[in-house]
Order: sequence, then structure tokens, then C-alpha cells
Amino acid sequence: MTNQSQPVSWWQRTNFVDRLYFAWFGGLGLVILLLHHRIPAWPSFLAVHAVCLLVIAALVAGAPRSRIWHFLHHWYPLLIFIVCFEEVARLSFLFVDSWQDQYLLDLEARFFAAPPTVWLGQFATPWLTEVLEIGYFSYFLLLIMVGGVLYHRGDMPAFRRTMSTSVVSYMLCYLVFLTFPTEGPAHTLRHLHTVPLEGGPFHFLVNLIQKHGGVHGNAFPSSHVAAAVVALIYAWRYAPRLGMALTPLVVLLCIGAVYDRYHYVSDIAGGIVIALLAEAIVAWLVRRPRWARLVQS
Repeated sequence: MTNQSQPVSWWQRTNFVDRLYFAWFGGLGLVILLLHHRIPAWPSFLAVHAVCLLVIAALVAGAPRSRIWHFLHHWYPLLIFIVCFEEVARLSFLFVDSWQDQYLLDLEARFFAAPPTVWLGQFATPWLTEVLEIGYFSYFLLLIMVGGVLYHRGDMPAFRRTMSTSVVSYMLCYLVFLTFPTEGPAHTLRHLHTVPLEGGPFHFLVNLIQKHGGVHGNAFPSSHVAAAVVALIYAWRYAPRLGMALTPLVVLLCIGAVYDRYHYVSDIAGGIVIALLAEAIVAWLVRRPRWARLVQS
């Protein structure tokens, strides 16, 4: 008799990122049900969760049958995090009743004579704004560039690990957003920001994105910095020349996020810590064979 391989079930085809999102949408959905009295439009949140879960399930099912679905299954985290980011901002007061910025303001007052966003304003010029906006805008491309290089090479374990770490970093940020909501210096220090910021096309693009895609909240830690640092870590690990090229952009991003008054210095530090923690978690998982298959498959 010939040995026939056992058919692979739908659940066995899911990877680490899929299971993270199933846990996230399922777990947060349960919390929303339990605390629905704090959320006026709670059914709409559950509807979004159901749609996201169905989309991911369909991608998992379709990946073995179609190259397009296979491609989308690998890259969908770049889009679905937007849904999570927007949703969490609308749930800022799910657990607490007010913004927590004062704790960060008090902390930074111990180290800085003036708030860094205000202090940086004295150096504001159109060319400086534009240079820093190039760094800030690069956030939207960093993971695409790093992941794209690895995907093009066919180095799927490295690609999957990069994507897994970025999703872990985002989810760690979401947890902090929900339990320690902050709105950022653009709101808390608005009365001190007397110097207008002017720039060129990149300044226009960033403002346009913030106007139509920005949220009120989700300031600490900076998920933009966290994701950028994750991308940089893997660029240096698997494509050092790319890492060298991207490093100045990430530095400009970190400075620009404060200069633009979107973030406190604490947010930047928090984002870096989140990125390192996410990498440590994934590194721990890949040392265990069962989890390594999920993370890197």
C-alpha cells in the first residue's frame, strides 16, 4: 500500500499572523459585547470584526488555489492594520474616562525645560519642515520596501518573520492605546504652538493624509515609529545595503514626528521599545519548532 499524505485542513493553513488577527478580533469583540454600554454604536464594531474575519478566512482558503489570493494572503496585513488603528481610536475611552497625556507631560517636564514640540518650533523653516516630512512620509513605504525585497527574493521565512513582527508591534501598540489613551501634543499643547509649519510637496502630502486618515488619539506609543523600527531591524538583518539607505529616513521620521507636533518624545521612545519587544517575542517563538513553522511559513 502506498502512503497517502493527510489532507491539510483550513486551520492548518493559517499562519501566525492569521491566528493573531483571529484572536484580536475575537477577543476585542468579546470585550465590546461585555462593555457595550460604553459604546453607543457597538453593533457596527462587531459588524466590522465579522467582515475582517470573513476576509481573512477567505484569503486562507483561497491561497492554495490562486496566485492572486496567495499574494493577497501574504500582504493583507498592510491594509487591515488601518482598520484596527481607526477602530482603536474610536474606542479610546473603552476602559478609562479621560486622556492620560498629563502623565507624559509631567515626565517630560523633568527632562526638558520646554516641551520639545515647542522648542523645535524656533528652528522651523520650510526647508527643514520638508526634509523632516520626507522622513515622516517614508513610514508609509518602509515595510513595503523591506517586505518587497524579501518577497522578490523568494525568502519567505524572512518575509513572514518581518510581517509577523510588524503585526505583533501594532497589536502591542493597540493594547496601550486602549488602556492608556493619549491625544498628543497637537491637542494638549496647541496653545503653545505659535510658530506655523510651512513646507513643500511632502508637507502637503503628510497633511493630506493626516486630514483624511489621521485619528484623534493613538499617540503613545508611536505605532509609526514602532513599525518603522521593525522594518529597519529586518532590513539590516536580511538586506544590509537597504538598511543603510533606510536608516536616515527612520531617524528623520523620529525627529519629524515630534517636530510636526504629532508626538511627544515619550511616544518615540515608546515606539522603539515596542519594536524591540515585538522582535524579542518573535525571536523567542522561532526558537520553538511548532511556533517557528507558524511564524515563518
